[in-house]
Amino acid sequence: MTAVLNEIEWAKDKINNNELGRHPFETLCRVAKYYLADDNGNRQAARCRLETFLLRCSPTASTVLWGDTLDKAVKYAAKNKAVEIEYIPVTDKEMDTIHNLKGAQLQRLALTLLCLSKYWNMVNDVDTYWVNSKDNEIMKIANINTSIRRQCLMYNQLYEAGLVRFSQKIDNTNVQVCFAEDGDIAMKVTRFDNLGYQYKLFMGDDAYFCCQECGLVVRRENLTKEGLTSRGRPQIYCRNCAIALRMRRNVDGVMRDNAGFSSVSSQIIA
Repeated sequence: MTAVLNEIEWAKDKINNNELGRHPFETLCRVAKYYLADDNGNRQAARCRLETFLLRCSPTASTVLWGDTLDKAVKYAAKNKAVEIEYIPVTDKEMDTIHNLKGAQLQRLALTLLCLSKYWNMVNDVDTYWVNSKDNEIMKIANINTSIRRQCLMYNQLYEAGLVRFSQKIDNTNVQVCFAEDGDIAMKVTRFDNLGYQYKLFMGDDAYFCCQECGLVVRRENLTKEGLTSRGRPQIYCRNCAIALRMRRNVDGVMRDNAGFSSVSSQIIA
């Protein structure tokens, strides 16, 4: 399962948008957790609602072919409590350790591994700081796009610095973080989307900003040297939100025009 800080809110968003996403089974599991919580643990009711959700997302889906998957999702949800974490704290001491690393990508990887290790501690109710996420997910969260060879090199640099350990099992790719320290909180991570960009913004990089609509940290687009858009305004929305808001305004405008036309027509007829 990919890392999500608040599965209930995440599930509500998928339900409102009728969206299965790139990992349908994970979506169904988390939506099932929400339905179970909402139905006081009633598996049958949750199963019915989950099937309805599937059909809203994909009206042509076969409930027969999806039956086993829906059953497994409800069974998984019943055994695993929904994750609801307010934030992942990063302390001043931990941030100092990250700052002392040479290389921006290495710093972002270290921060990502630290936050994921704390996340899995909270999810599994342990204090071992093992990262159970897949390498491709880790790199995506850290906003690192590089070769496998470069990724291995960065992991080795962290190992040589004593910041991580590797599992002794040959078929286990999990990583243990070794530089977690208590102290004053320097940064609160409330979402894993674009954590690498969040770090850049935290470090004062003006090329990144937090969308005022969805809260996602993204890179600024098509800016002048003064950091403004081509229309002379600071960028405050990410691309997806800007498109959605523009479409919403256009629809509202058409509805207002139609309402005005209807009113005038009524007066003429009268």
